[in-house]
Amino acid sequence: MAPVQCRNKKYDLKFKVAVVNYAEQNSGEAAARHFSVDPRRVREWRKNKTALQRLSEVDSKRARLRGGGRKKASEELEVNMREWVIGKRLRHERVTRKMIRVKAKEIFTTVSDSSDERFSASAGWLDRFLHRNNFTCRRRTTIAQKDAKEFTENHNTKQCCRRTTHNTKTEPTTNT
Repeated sequence: MAPVQCRNKKYDLKFKVAVVNYAEQNSGEAAARHFSVDPRRVREWRKNKTALQRLSEVDSKRARLRGGGRKKASEELEVNMREWVIGKRLRHERVTRKMIRVKAKEIFTTVSDSSDERFSASAGWLDRFLHRNNFTCRRRTTIAQKDAKEFTENHNTKQCCRRTTHNTKTEPTTNT
């Protein structure tokens, strides 16, 4: 019996191909024992042998085959939303997270390739959309940076007030 390991273990393609080759020479169970892998994984990898070998020649560091993971709600929605956000930003218009979510719900009703009828443009969807398209939404600030002259004048005024209240004699600071 194989030793108990943690539940989720990540194997690269080179390792998977080595396990499949060993399994073909011996048996799937023997390969599972030899490499301390679940026998179900060995059967899975043997089914996908050609794809594993093809991809391991190109990129042996990779761990998964293509097609894994959750699919996007709609490819057309992604394209339309990306264009909408880029257009707004090119016109120097503000784009908030709420605006993106409202527009996504609006566009989703018009797209033809929608796979999910219950699209809600959740906060999680928004985070993934922004990450997929390398967008960021920063906080809006109300206080702008002051230029050096205005800062120096304000600083000198405060220093004069302090000097008069504490009776100290110093020269005002100047920005040279």
